[in-house]
Amino acid sequence: MNIFKLALLIAVAFSARSFVAGADDAQWVNLASEVVPKNAVAGTWQKSGNGLTTDAVRSSRIALPFQPKAEYDFRVRFTRTSGSHSIALMFVMGDGQAAFEIDAWGQHLAGLQMIDRQSMQDNPTRKEGFALENGREYTAIVEVRKDRVRASLDGKLVAEYETDGSDLSLPGVWRMPDARSLALGAYSAATTFHSVEVRPVSGGSLLAAAAPTTPRNTRPAPTQPTPSGSAPTTGSRPSRPANARPSTTPDRPSGKRVLIVIANEDFFYREYNEPRLAFERAGIAVEVAAGQKRTCRPHSNSGQEGSGEVMPDLAIADADVSRYDAIMFSGGWGSSMYQYAFEGSYRNRVYNGDRQIKAATNKLLNEFIDQDKYVGALCHGISVLAWARVDGKSILAGRRSVGSPRQSPSGIYNGQQGQPLSRWNAEVNGARLTPIRSIGDRSTSADDVVVDGKLITGEDDNSARLFGETLATLLTGSSR
Repeated sequence: MNIFKLALLIAVAFSARSFVAGADDAQWVNLASEVVPKNAVAGTWQKSGNGLTTDAVRSSRIALPFQPKAEYDFRVRFTRTSGSHSIALMFVMGDGQAAFEIDAWGQHLAGLQMIDRQSMQDNPTRKEGFALENGREYTAIVEVRKDRVRASLDGKLVAEYETDGSDLSLPGVWRMPDARSLALGAYSAATTFHSVEVRPVSGGSLLAAAAPTTPRNTRPAPTQPTPSGSAPTTGSRPSRPANARPSTTPDRPSGKRVLIVIANEDFFYREYNEPRLAFERAGIAVEVAAGQKRTCRPHSNSGQEGSGEVMPDLAIADADVSRYDAIMFSGGWGSSMYQYAFEGSYRNRVYNGDRQIKAATNKLLNEFIDQDKYVGALCHGISVLAWARVDGKSILAGRRSVGSPRQSPSGIYNGQQGQPLSRWNAEVNGARLTPIRSIGDRSTSADDVVVDGKLITGEDDNSARLFGETLATLLTGSSR
């Protein structure tokens, strides 16, 4: 059956069946059988006896041979076989195209995005606690009606939103060349889509059980701030520095590129992942560097699902500054390996690093500063900037910066055994440190991000999201 025959079959299904009978009597039409590899936008897609499969590529996605013209249901059975990130069903409603996403943002979130250019982190459809289990089969359904859209997983209603589609859009990571077609996506997650189906509906009736509907363009009431280290609850959002605006999702790539530096051992996953997501959703390309181009392993329980291992794109010594608009260092004790002028030593020898790698890191930072590009760091990554030297002085000397109140790794400091707070590294190198949790809401460090010229620092992993959003805004155009 070719695509033209499929289109004819769908047209007959929509027009010939009695709409009085209701959606349950309409026929599901299989789309997976008509998908061909050339429909892929990103990733490697293959057809097999088990269905349609994709490899674990970031933002892997494929267009489906169906452009809806009326109310319909979109049903997908899938199994994520590896990875820890989201599965997306891209749907069309009126002039809008959006995604029903499950297990997203590294926070097990589910919902619709974008709504009024807001991701599910911030829009009214945000739901928490949706962690997919690898190897388990799930069924997701999106029900599109003339005045609303509903999404469910395994029969459980996840999101309902009143709209005519005009306020719906896709985030940059799922951008499709044709905004009129349905599509599938998997973010860094090998996945098998066992079946992909659509069917017409009648009378605008809904399949799932009735539930309260969130009106258009409204938000849930704010909740109390979450404890440090926990994911934000529905409606919560950290405040921003006065000189930064919320980042938005552009219609096309921004042309900007950021180099994220992580340690080969013991980087803090959340401080890598959340900024990366913010950059990519703003259309900013990301490359990852480490001391050596080999697998990087995160601290345990630092926000990852599964191993959280990352293969860097390049070694620090191979980085070409002309390719990038900014550099940032994620934290974690492993970032100590890049401290150029630190004269102590660490109990964990891995943290002592390699002299040549430290020199390459310092050279790279000097080149970023010489070219007047953004330099940033999160949590213990700030110690890398503190111990870097430009014209014999620390990058942080005399500059405003935050500093993490968490401990540095155990070692020899000033000739004595100790384990000072991480912010000590910035303090002894002349930084003008802000007090702990002193920006915005003093009950949390989620809003403790400081911009001083082309220098940007974030207090800890709770600040990672705002750090990424702020740098993305500065790169893509702000009022500064």
